[in-house]
Amino acid sequence: MEKIFKKAVILICLPIILNIAITVYCFYNRSLSEFKGYFLGTMLSMFFSLVWVFIARKAIVSNIMVMFTVTLASFPIKIVFLAIIALSGLFFFNMDQIFFGSSFLLGTILSLFIEVWFLITANKIQRKLKSGLKSS
Repeated sequence: MEKIFKKAVILICLPIILNIAITVYCFYNRSLSEFKGYFLGTMLSMFFSLVWVFIARKAIVSNIMVMFTVTLASFPIKIVFLAIIALSGLFFFNMDQIFFGSSFLLGTILSLFIEVWFLITANKIQRKLKSGLKSS
């Protein structure tokens, strides 16, 4: 299980690195408001990915269904944070909404694929371990 978790952490870093690279590109080739939007979207997406890593690290030792429940329960909290950051970024930082949304969606969707892969794989391993214990 530890091996799969390490692989998931490495994979979850790939969307973060991609978003950071695009943010650097926006800094040099786009307007300031577009850069601010992409930067805030990247930071929010990165924050949610890192929170998931810490939750997964704690929940992996107990039960994979606990982690699945926590992941689903955190969705409304993520939406509230998204709204707060988007509105404050729009009013206080004068950011571009399209760049913010595209950055956040890119990071969130790519990390969601990795999270779902991890949950499915960890669930399969946990079922194999339980069936192996019952048969012996």
